[in-house]
Amino acid sequence: MKSIFVLLAVIGVGLGAIIEMPLTKIMSLREKLIRQGKWQEYHEQQKTARATGSQTISDYEDALYMGGITLGTPPQSFNVILDTSSANLWVVDSSCTTAICNGDASCTKNKYRTTSSSTYSNDGRSWSIQYGPGIASGTLAIDKFCVAGVCFNTQIFGRATYLADGFGQLPLDGVLGLGWPALAVDAVQPPFQNIMPSLDAPIFSVWLDKKGKAGGAVGGLVTYGALDTKNCQMSTLKYAPLTSQTYWQFAIAGVSAGSFTNNAMQTVVSITGSAFIEGPASQISSIATATGASWNSTYKLYVIPCSSANNGAPVTFTINTPTPTAFPIPASEYVIDLGFGINQCVLAFSSQDNTGFGPAWILGYPFIRTYCNIHDVGNKRIGFATANH
Repeated sequence: MKSIFVLLAVIGVGLGAIIEMPLTKIMSLREKLIRQGKWQEYHEQQKTARATGSQTISDYEDALYMGGITLGTPPQSFNVILDTSSANLWVVDSSCTTAICNGDASCTKNKYRTTSSSTYSNDGRSWSIQYGPGIASGTLAIDKFCVAGVCFNTQIFGRATYLADGFGQLPLDGVLGLGWPALAVDAVQPPFQNIMPSLDAPIFSVWLDKKGKAGGAVGGLVTYGALDTKNCQMSTLKYAPLTSQTYWQFAIAGVSAGSFTNNAMQTVVSITGSAFIEGPASQISSIATATGASWNSTYKLYVIPCSSANNGAPVTFTINTPTPTAFPIPASEYVIDLGFGINQCVLAFSSQDNTGFGPAWILGYPFIRTYCNIHDVGNKRIGFATANH
């Protein structure tokens, strides 16, 4: 399986958090305070102490979505990809002075400075992760981490002292992994698992919007600890049980587009760091034919008339939720304009090389823009609800 995100040759969302202490966290204390006659007073204090938080997430030509985090004391800000197919947090370190770590005039990278944080401490271990654009590596550190207003004081994260060339043109400062702990390099506890006890529920919801060429425009919302009832139609919410607690992996009973149908049972993963939907080459080719797309050897992509976004055939995945349920993706979500030419857009589907040991499909941005993804860590399931736009 390819690594965390598909990178194109060319390349706010608000992220809201609900930060509340679950009752299971204070059951033993409640019994004690009831006996002391102080429970009501304590309960009222807890209600008023609850807070909400949000952050903006930027959409770069519908191919890259990023959100903000902070590290250190005082906080240092970074723009990171929120990625559900990895589980580590890392940012570019000030000790990396190569052109790739510096970025360019269009995407200067923010760097973490150990000497600017009073809460920094050195973990000392080295780390290295292979991504789509190449390797990121460095040393591990410990510092205060905050996202959407909720913080964890001793988060272990990576200081990237080396970045492969592929990161140079990307407007990112790092990656926030939101996958399961089994994916974490060096057995580091992922950030979400660390902040989870502070949330009202062990879930996070992802809603994405499509903004096209408006680079850096607001393009969605990620909600930690609650469902996004404003942007997601809760009446349509259905859950699929996970088939693995590594990636957010589940099963489908088929995929179809126009005259093409494949009813084979296959495993899929939903990835918030993937610009495309990836699948077996033969099925991708059939989908391209059914949607009117053609292979372009120059771009190494399927191209399709931009007008197809208005009248193209939907591509439908039948997901076991747990009974088979159809989830059609309209052409307006999988036809992307990257400025290749007049009325020439890209089909946001590509083939992936699978040796038989990984999931057959990766459901990226076109799917997530169509259906809000509710990542239910507590119940080991993932939910899908029709997204409002």
